[in-house]
Amino acid sequence: MAVWTFYDFRDRRGTNLIRLWLDGMPDKARAKINARILFMQALPVWPEQYVSSLKGWPELVELRVVSTGNQYRPLGFYGPERHEFTIVLGTLEKGKLPRRVLEAADENRRIALADRNRICKHEFDKGTDA
Repeated sequence: MAVWTFYDFRDRRGTNLIRLWLDGMPDKARAKINARILFMQALPVWPEQYVSSLKGWPELVELRVVSTGNQYRPLGFYGPERHEFTIVLGTLEKGKLPRRVLEAADENRRIALADRNRICKHEFDKGTDA
């Protein structure tokens, strides 16, 4: 049974931007990210190596997933409700996340909090729906 529910951010047209990001990456990386989210849904407390707060961005959190040497970073926040986590932006970390990426993620967070219609349950790959 899931303890956490994961959500994805959608643009104004209703397009799931997180699903688009996942669809554009290698199969192995996409599978690892989705497997990690499935695993995290069932844990009341997440292991420190899977999630990290972002210095200077107290409302944002990064999920930490490494695949074939690349550091994938689904960025999100706890909420909008208790035991919910919303992924607002997907990125690849190369050293340090650029400020513009963090600003975009924070803006998406604000939009998601203001309008719950801008999020939807996380879309797993076909055949792995939780």
